Amino acid sequence: MREGSLQPANGGRLPSAFRPLSSAPTRRGWAVLGLAALLYLFANQTQVSWLYVFTALILGVWIVSAWLPGRMVGGLRRQTAPVSEADEYRVGDPITLTLTLSNTGRLPAWHVRGEERCEFAPAADRALPFFVSIPPRDSVELRCETVCARRGWFDFAPLTVTTRAPFGFFSARRPLPATGGVLIFPEYRVLERFPLLDRRPATQHQFARAGQGAEFLGVREYRPGDSPRHVHWRGTARVGRLVVKEFAEETQPGLTIALDTRRSSVIGQADDDTLERALKVAATLVHYADGRGLALTLPPLGGAVSRWAAMNYLARLQPDDGPPFADCLRSLRGAPFVAVLLPAPDAEVLAPLLELHHSGATVLAVLFDWRSEARVAALAASLKAAGLSVRVIGDEADWERTLVEDERVAMRW
Repeated sequence: MREGSLQPANGGRLPSAFRPLSSAPTRRGWAVLGLAALLYLFANQTQVSWLYVFTALILGVWIVSAWLPGRMVGGLRRQTAPVSEADEYRVGDPITLTLTLSNTGRLPAWHVRGEERCEFAPAADRALPFFVSIPPRDSVELRCETVCARRGWFDFAPLTVTTRAPFGFFSARRPLPATGGVLIFPEYRVLERFPLLDRRPATQHQFARAGQGAEFLGVREYRPGDSPRHVHWRGTARVGRLVVKEFAEETQPGLTIALDTRRSSVIGQADDDTLERALKVAATLVHYADGRGLALTLPPLGGAVSRWAAMNYLARLQPDDGPPFADCLRSLRGAPFVAVLLPAPDAEVLAPLLELHHSGATVLAVLFDWRSEARVAALAASLKAAGLSVRVIGDEADWERTLVEDERVAMRW
């Protein structure tokens, strides 16, 4: 944000964080002023000259103290930025911030106190106090190492610096506006494989193409170069010439991620509720799809989107009071592969999920079980009975294993 871009609101009043320099006497300052007044009364009653001298000296120091602190912090400038210009940060990543305080004035800035706020850090590390002295026309750089504990876009908070130097009689405060911020993506896991998404038989499309797949289409005459392993011996014996098996070509599908973001679907504690867990799964799928070159669709964004657009959307997403999630699912007809993330069990999604399944789409339903709810188990059982792929993720640390488990291997064993 460039200097001068702030627009006052509320009738032209600037927010308190951007009000000009202010200075006020401290308790010590009031005590010293009271002492000066007491000495003056004694001097006036006794006519002792040295009492007048002490009174004048105390008042002189008091007046100078009222002027100096404001001049010390008046020339301070502030800049906060991450140390490394990383391409991205995600929840759980370490991050190092630098706070640069520059003194453009002619006086040193002694005993400057402040507190940098990092709202994305863990609760215990969000307040980062400091106490420094800055020579004139010089700067100091402070570094803070913390962890990205929350997703979203976080503007660097305004910083208020104070000083009571040199004598502690007055305290001067000056707000230093912030520029910039940091975008933190949801946590995601790097998947080596995802059998359900890696290959999808083309026979599930309206027009299947022949190729080297696993789903049997029929037989045809032998052609030079065909593998002997694909010879259909019964057909060969029946027609009297070599015929081979023909399989459907296995293709890479596009991926549509449908996420229920209604407030009524959020269960659990803040920063670790079912929506946050669903966002981790969504970000994991986005990362995996991008690595495989798959077309990616998020219904609220409309059409195919890039990885950055999808991750940016997931980072900033907040629960809302939108329409029923079933309406969103009914609008996804024609999508080849749909990952449906359900932060809360909703029986109303059963019918549209079955419609998607019967229309030829591969549907993966991911349910999030907060505390072994019977409703989650019941919905999962109904979806599995209808032939849908279902994953139930709880509070396990290695939830990505549950996400990528191969149902065909489980059935074979």
